[in-house]
Amino acid sequence: MNLKAILYFIINNPIRKIFAIVFAFGLWFFVAIDNDYNYTKDIAIIYDNLSDSLIIVDSVPYLGVTFSGRGGSLLSTWAAPPKAHCDLNDIKIGKNKIPVDDLNIPIGFGDIKIGFNATSINVKIDEETNKEIDVRVPVRGSLKEGYSVSEIIALDTVIVTGPREILRDLKSIPTETLTVKNETSSFLKRLRISESSPLLQISKEEVQVEVKIDTTIQRQFTNIPLKLIFTPNQRVTSEKISLDTLIVKGPRNRVLSLKKKDINVTIKLTMLSPGEYNLPAAIILPEYITPIYSNPKKFKIVLY
Repeated sequence: MNLKAILYFIINNPIRKIFAIVFAFGLWFFVAIDNDYNYTKDIAIIYDNLSDSLIIVDSVPYLGVTFSGRGGSLLSTWAAPPKAHCDLNDIKIGKNKIPVDDLNIPIGFGDIKIGFNATSINVKIDEETNKEIDVRVPVRGSLKEGYSVSEIIALDTVIVTGPREILRDLKSIPTETLTVKNETSSFLKRLRISESSPLLQISKEEVQVEVKIDTTIQRQFTNIPLKLIFTPNQRVTSEKISLDTLIVKGPRNRVLSLKKKDINVTIKLTMLSPGEYNLPAAIILPEYITPIYSNPKKFKIVLY
């Protein structure tokens, strides 16, 4: 049988065609697995033996490595990539630079060599601690005209667990937004805690809050001292030294108890160069009280 007849026989017989393809692939594979290769892959890093009193703040999740060896040996690492294990038994609080040579990468075949694409990895560690934290409730919507929110009280205690450095600066955690549209009297509501940093564990998924509502009133204050914030190197003069008139509104109980010393009227000058300016003042009031009128709107200030 000549070559042309053999090819015709294979092409026109589907079963033999499949057999030929499988045979060709098997022959190629048999030759390939006996050759030397190398390939680069990112493998996961597993951090082991960290003390219960410590927490990982920042770390490298993957490490680029190059595997070199026989094709047959490399096949297993390609199909089931190994993981790099980093022992944190003797780790210190703060930033740690760990040489990649200290990582343990279990390999089933001894003739595989591993090369690293970095000389070290960085791991930041902090002490794990607990803190009772305040709950902050964002509010949406408007109460019925003539009413104001007087106070929102969280009735559940919330404990947050996480890195000491983060908890030290954490003042409160938010809940989902509370809708108060057309409300006229105090009420209770359960709210979910909003998602926070993955480094923090929160003791409750939701809290019950009491929303206190009061009638709205207005009140006028006069001659509120103006506070100018400037550096020791700046010389400052101001045409006026006080806010002549301020009208505020809010819940009756809070507005009636508001004192002039609780109102902060300030202008920050530290970033300004010498010259004449007409500047508005920032009016800072206790929570739930808002300004609705002030005079003057701007102050004439000269910087030398």
